[in-house]
Amino acid sequence: MAGELKLLHFCSVDSPSNPAFMKLVVKSNHTAASLQEAFTKLFPRLSLHLFKLPHAKGEGSPKAERALPESLLAEWMEVDEVTVELHPKMTVGELEAKLQEHGIFAQVFRKSGDLWLETTRTDGWTLERVNEESY
Repeated sequence: MAGELKLLHFCSVDSPSNPAFMKLVVKSNHTAASLQEAFTKLFPRLSLHLFKLPHAKGEGSPKAERALPESLLAEWMEVDEVTVELHPKMTVGELEAKLQEHGIFAQVFRKSGDLWLETTRTDGWTLERVNEESY
């Protein structure tokens, strides 16, 4: 059984209620769904979708390559555990590249009404901005 994904918040001294950055402790026995849930706790109007293959910068990922929620990250990860630092000022593209370094092929989606849209045109936006401008 997969353990719960650890999410560690590190707060700014100037603003203790606003995390300066967070760390996700990701293990190969975690499921795609557990990583998605942890990410959405940080950015409620964003969703992290995992894929079996990487996508080119600025391009979308084929829907047929989307990982099932119950898929174990061990299918892609090159190590048993990795700590991924993320912060609100990180761009979508930076996050996707950082995850890809560890064999996790991800695409950030943003909420637009009842739809989830790939953020291919906003890869240069910060996670904070994409989250704030989603509805």
